[in-house]
Amino acid sequence: MDDFTGNVADVEAGLTPGGEGDARVRAPRFRERLTEAARFIVRPHYAALPLASARERTAAVLAAALFHLLLLAAVVAPLWLASRSAGVLPAPDVDPESLATSPLAFLVIAPLLEELVFRSWLTGRVAALRFAACGFAALALMLAGVSLVPDHARMLGWAGAAVALAGLVQWSLTRERENARKVPPALIRHFGAIVWAQAFLFGLIHLGNYTAPASPLGLAVVLPQVLGGLLLAYIRTRAGLKAAIAYHAGYNGLVLAAASGFG
Repeated sequence: MDDFTGNVADVEAGLTPGGEGDARVRAPRFRERLTEAARFIVRPHYAALPLASARERTAAVLAAALFHLLLLAAVVAPLWLASRSAGVLPAPDVDPESLATSPLAFLVIAPLLEELVFRSWLTGRVAALRFAACGFAALALMLAGVSLVPDHARMLGWAGAAVALAGLVQWSLTRERENARKVPPALIRHFGAIVWAQAFLFGLIHLGNYTAPASPLGLAVVLPQVLGGLLLAYIRTRAGLKAAIAYHAGYNGLVLAAASGFG
């Protein structure tokens, strides 16, 4: 997995408080990252490697978290509540006894698998792109088993797992050779559209957690996931894959804690 991270050092290293003499250096850097995160949401821009220092990567994650919080409070929550009061949002439809609702799935499985499939390849490295192709093919097989041919769900699930495993094997065998190759120019040229596409797809797969929407306005139920997909893309490209997985797990943990508190 190290090749997906761009050989980034542990993000935790950047969480160590600096001395008082660092205050004037950190403040403008954080404001710079906050502005960059806001611009990324509107027009995602490609970065070949994550930020150089642990302090810069930490500032990027914290800026994304603050901007995420502001957007949830100022935009997503009002729209979501208005749609809920209008009766257009679908109701949750998840078996409370299933693995998908367990803390293990929320805090470990979903952050790891979703970041690998949706965002690990945003550096444009050829081996990672091939792994992503296998990951999306595996996801398509599993979703087909759940929604289209439930009688063959188990078979398609195992087929999807086999495709994902094949992708992992090819990545491990080719990463050293393929990572030296040039990033496809098309990915850089269309990076903004690609990031937006993965964010929308990331939101749409979460529609499976709800009953079928009665109207197109019901799609607003996955607006938080679309926004999360954009900000996680920013974190992945600026702070590395480990940081994106950790942020995803932390966000899911907060959602799980809030749901338990209101439950």
